[in-house]
Amino acid sequence: MEHIGGLSAKRQHERKVFLRLLRRIRIEAKLTQAQLAKALGVTQARISKYEQGERRIDVLELKTVCDAVGLPLMEFARRFEEGCRQYPT
Repeated sequence: MEHIGGLSAKRQHERKVFLRLLRRIRIEAKLTQAQLAKALGVTQARISKYEQGERRIDVLELKTVCDAVGLPLMEFARRFEEGCRQYPT
């Protein structure tokens, strides 16, 4: 298994799936980064860093984001797992 930047190709795929999904749920909720940031009481820069993978997000923060966009955390997890399964074997 190839390792680039400390992550295996599979882990890189999973990371991309996570970051794309994080951005997608905000867009599906028709929120800008600034609007989501305001709802969460954080800066727009923090939302941007989450979506770009420059700042890690823990499960409690993820739940807060999901609550703000009206998506159950379990649905986020289901969609994440579905995206991860698309990794070529």
